[in-house]
Amino acid sequence: KMWRLMCVTLALLAFFAHGPIYPRVAGGVNAPQGAWPWMVSVHKLNNHICGGSLITNEWVLSAAHCFIGLGPYYLRVYMGMWTQALVQPEEIMRNVRAIYTHKSYDYNTDNNDIALLWLSSPVSVNLHIKQIKTSVPNITYIDDHFVCLCPENLPFPGILQEANVFVVDNVQCHEKLKNLRTYTRITDNMLCAGVPAGGVDTACGDSGGPLLTTDGCSQWVQSGITSSGYGCAQPNTPAVYTRVSQYQTWITDLIRIHPNQNLPQFVTLSFPCSSGSRSKIISHTDTAIHIYTSLTTY
Repeated sequence: KMWRLMCVTLALLAFFAHGPIYPRVAGGVNAPQGAWPWMVSVHKLNNHICGGSLITNEWVLSAAHCFIGLGPYYLRVYMGMWTQALVQPEEIMRNVRAIYTHKSYDYNTDNNDIALLWLSSPVSVNLHIKQIKTSVPNITYIDDHFVCLCPENLPFPGILQEANVFVVDNVQCHEKLKNLRTYTRITDNMLCAGVPAGGVDTACGDSGGPLLTTDGCSQWVQSGITSSGYGCAQPNTPAVYTRVSQYQTWITDLIRIHPNQNLPQFVTLSFPCSSGSRSKIISHTDTAIHIYTSLTTY
């Protein structure tokens, strides 16, 4: 099929207590508190600017284009956040020691749109704050779940949102986007997702949030980073994500040069999982995830 069905969770988080934030995700539903404990909100001073994911106790993975022209002293990273209505007791904040963007990031094409933030101090793992594993190269995806932490002024109470989208392979993604005025190209460092009929999307300002894959049991792996889009929730117009598996060496080498650092876990998923049990997709029906048509190896 031109579009391969994937369960993809799209998360939107806005925080009244931390400055103005505006809606970006279309077609979402409320997520249970603590459902996505690796989500972070990156703020410039008091305003959310991008999402990200906690990949070790001191490092956050995000998108390079979020940090053009910014120094680390402007940034605050919030973890454990779920609603804009009030500050949750689980929330913690860290300053940023350093911002690292890929040296070959191309602003015009969004190729190599990846960044790492080194936090000011380690983060302790708990029920609401955890690290996400990342995918090795050549992984074959079956169920994808998209989670993104997005800006700005979601109507009260501003609860984390989720939605389902489809994943489309790079060849078909190019065919769908090639006639758009601002389109450049889809590279091997990218992957695409959207909804053929439109109405659900994430690339309208949700930059830096993770695309996650599950084996259907309890294993979650980050496969993408929200990068760019063409319009918002338009029919047959996928959004574009950075393919994390292409950057295993870049991520580990960069973290390794800093003293006393834990390295992120890069893992391969097994389909189906050995236990035979199924995890649940966080949705308005809260039903078990079903295996859909598999996505070919990227």
